[in-house]
Amino acid sequence: MKTCLIFFLLLFSFGTFGQCAKKLNKQLRAELQVQQQNQEDASVLFRKSLSVFDSLKLLGNDQIGVLKEGERKILDRFFTYSALLYQLEELESELPPLISSFKSDEVPVQQVFVEPIRNPLNAVPIFERVSDKMDMGNLSRKEQNKVLKRKLDEYKRYALSNSIRLEEMKDNGDRISAFLPRMDSLGKAYELIANELTSDSWKMQDKLSQLEASFRKKGPNNFPEVYFRIFPDVFPGFLSAESQLNLTAPAYNTVFEDSYPAGIKHSEPDIYESTEDAAVFFGGKDAMDKFIAKNLRYPESVEQGIVFGKVYVKFIVSETGEISAVEVLKGISGCPECGEEAIRLVESMPNWIPGKQNGTTVKSYVGLPVKFEL
Repeated sequence: MKTCLIFFLLLFSFGTFGQCAKKLNKQLRAELQVQQQNQEDASVLFRKSLSVFDSLKLLGNDQIGVLKEGERKILDRFFTYSALLYQLEELESELPPLISSFKSDEVPVQQVFVEPIRNPLNAVPIFERVSDKMDMGNLSRKEQNKVLKRKLDEYKRYALSNSIRLEEMKDNGDRISAFLPRMDSLGKAYELIANELTSDSWKMQDKLSQLEASFRKKGPNNFPEVYFRIFPDVFPGFLSAESQLNLTAPAYNTVFEDSYPAGIKHSEPDIYESTEDAAVFFGGKDAMDKFIAKNLRYPESVEQGIVFGKVYVKFIVSETGEISAVEVLKGISGCPECGEEAIRLVESMPNWIPGKQNGTTVKSYVGLPVKFEL
């Protein structure tokens, strides 16, 4: 009798436990469905917020591009401004009225200015999803319930981390949005400064033109040597040979209309300064003029009419026509970028027809003027 009672109680307990496990399994699966739907809802909200955030990042990065261009314009124009100012000071001339006293270190550096939103602009928010895969094929309900609980815990952890990421994204977006007006203000300030530098450069260029015209009209006598250095093309042969060494560029083999003033000699044993048959651009002068017209990039100061003139470059044409060792011998005052562009232009040229000496192709120097004037 006692044995039968124990057997009955054990059977009842197993049945109760089985029913509890089944009930818990159903409850966990229902809760899992809720968590999965919550994840989908959170994902939709995250994507919408991300779309807004990406738009703000795009605006911010576009504005940084504007600031970089504005800063570049200021530096380019300040370089021209400084060169013209230096020439007037060298000539001991009075400055034109209303010339600004400009210091480059007073202009905010865009890279430092935008540092407060550097991290928000570089942020890449990511929504992490919980995989819905669960392998419970041959598991008992008790084991299934363990798997379901672990999966529910995973959903809750990811929901919390995604919520934190969403708040961080919104905070970063607010920081970018609040900073955009400041960036716009700096861009306008950059533009005003650049325009002011351009205006001052025009005034100083006009003053230099007046001084050059006076120098040309009155003749070379009674003018200090600095005039011959600032305006080397007005009276190129007036100074002594010794003085000209510091003011002129050397003459090299060239087949084109312009030539360099006589002056310093540069020679290497295996490089000819002049040859019986000069090295030429393939197709001759007309072909080279077309190449230059198509490929020459005018610096901003030239396009605005602030500076103009010719850059004289020297380079080597090898026995096989390759160009090398391009350098500026005489640039344009106030336009260092003109010299850089002349070098780039020559280096981009196709191979020349090499010069010949005694019927043999040789390595030779070539001089070329590059005109910067619209």
